[in-house]
Amino acid sequence: MSDAPAKKEEAAEGEAPKKKSKKMVFIALGVVLLVAGAGVPMFLMGGTPEEGESTEHVEEEHHEEKHLETADLGTLVVNLSEATSFLKAHILVEFDNVIVEKQMKPPEGAEAAAEEGGGGHGGGEKKEGGAAPLPEFMAKREVQIKDTLLRVLSSKKAEDVLTAEGKERLKEELIEGLNEAVALEEPPLTAVYFTEFIIQ
Repeated sequence: MSDAPAKKEEAAEGEAPKKKSKKMVFIALGVVLLVAGAGVPMFLMGGTPEEGESTEHVEEEHHEEKHLETADLGTLVVNLSEATSFLKAHILVEFDNVIVEKQMKPPEGAEAAAEEGGGGHGGGEKKEGGAAPLPEFMAKREVQIKDTLLRVLSSKKAEDVLTAEGKERLKEELIEGLNEAVALEEPPLTAVYFTEFIIQ
C-alpha cells in the first residue's frame, strides 16, 4: 500500500512540470503573436510611421512644384530640304510655369509699377485649340523662336519625319532648340505637340 501513495506523489510531481511547460508555451505564443501583430503592419507600410510621413510630405511638395501649361506657336508652312516637298505643322509647346516664374521675377519695386499699369501678364485669352497665347517670356523672344522653328523644320527631309520615330526625334530637336531660343538659365519647355502635320 505504501506503493500507491508514492505513485500518486510521483504523478503529481510529473504533472506540475507539464502544467508549467504548457503555461510557458502559451505565454511565448502570446508574445510572438503580439510582436507579429505590431510588426507586420509596420513591415507592410515600409518602415516606421515617421519615415512614411516624411516620404509622403516630400512627394506632395514635388507634385506642387510642377505646373505645366501649353502655349500655341501657331501653324507654319516650310519647304523641306528637298525642293519638291513642304510641311505644314501646327505646333504647341508645354512649359513648366514654376520654372519660368522663378527666372522671370521682376526687380524689387517693379511689381508695384506693374500692378498700377495693369499687371503686364496679357489677357489670358485662349487661342483656337485651347492653348494660351504666347506667354511673356516667349513673346519677348518670338523672333528667335520662329527662326528656330523654321531652321529645324526646313532642315528635314520628308522621309526623316514621316515615321513615328522621326517625329519623336524632331520633337526632341525642337525642344532643345526652343529652350536655347527662350534664353533662360533653366530650360522651361518640356514637350512639343503637333496638332496638324501635313507633308506634301
